[in-house]
Amino acid sequence: MNAPPAAREPRLVLAWGTVRDASFPDRVAAARRAGYEGIGLAIPYYRDLLAQGWKDRDLAAVLAEWDVRINEVEVLFGFHGAPGRPAGVPSRPGLVYADPELERTAFHLADTFGVPFAQTVGTFDARPVADPGPVADARPVGPEVVDAFGELCDRAAAHGLRVALEFVPYSSIPDLASGLAVTAAADRDNGGLCVDSWHFFRGDPDLELLRTAPPERVFMVQFNDGPVPPVDPDRMVDAVHHRVLPGEGDFDLRAFVAALERPGVEAPFSVEVYSDALRSRPTSEVARRAADATRALVASAARTL
Repeated sequence: MNAPPAAREPRLVLAWGTVRDASFPDRVAAARRAGYEGIGLAIPYYRDLLAQGWKDRDLAAVLAEWDVRINEVEVLFGFHGAPGRPAGVPSRPGLVYADPELERTAFHLADTFGVPFAQTVGTFDARPVADPGPVADARPVGPEVVDAFGELCDRAAAHGLRVALEFVPYSSIPDLASGLAVTAAADRDNGGLCVDSWHFFRGDPDLELLRTAPPERVFMVQFNDGPVPPVDPDRMVDAVHHRVLPGEGDFDLRAFVAALERPGVEAPFSVEVYSDALRSRPTSEVARRAADATRALVASAARTL
């Protein structure tokens, strides 16, 4: 009897939020040592590096030394909001929508480091984020949202940048169906989706829709696990403090992986584990544990296909 084929080794990206307090050299070194091909970068973090005296050439030298690339930058908030309008979210003071400075920085990073993806999200809906109501009562996606996404993609295209729209249950793009509707209607080659397992399972986890989503629209896959029910009733707070490593929570990640393991889906797994429990651990340990957990989960899912 022939042995089953070996599981494909997943391509990994170390998302910014998994080691959010790490220095840039530690972040890059930990990524390479744990077998990640790239890292994610938050735009405010990059600005902080510049304020500390780092130059682009210094960052490029660290990346070259470890043979690591910046795969994604985040986050362009509220792409269809009034530019510069405060979001008014108590847990995110200072957050504004359609921030032109964030956008310019994302384009600069694409031009300077060849970053292929920028992540964007919609506006946060008017309900309190602690409201546990269904995502179906979020504001409907209108033509102005489609137009704004298309225009963002057009501006990004001049910099060789692809825009990954992340659906978030407490936002104007609350679920996979909404994200697919926006990207299909905008119909830009450089416009696609960021599929985050946290927001998928905390919203409307339609696995059949995920299995049939156009593979060319799946630009980013962010990977993490979580408890059910939430630890914190404020869904935004919960999302940035209480994620756990893949396989340590309650999400059906094997089914999630199986839905994405098909021809045409080329996105690596961007391992994004916002965790207060992990935050105090050394950068190298967290990066390694996150990579090992992801590889084990993907291998386990492959055995069930």
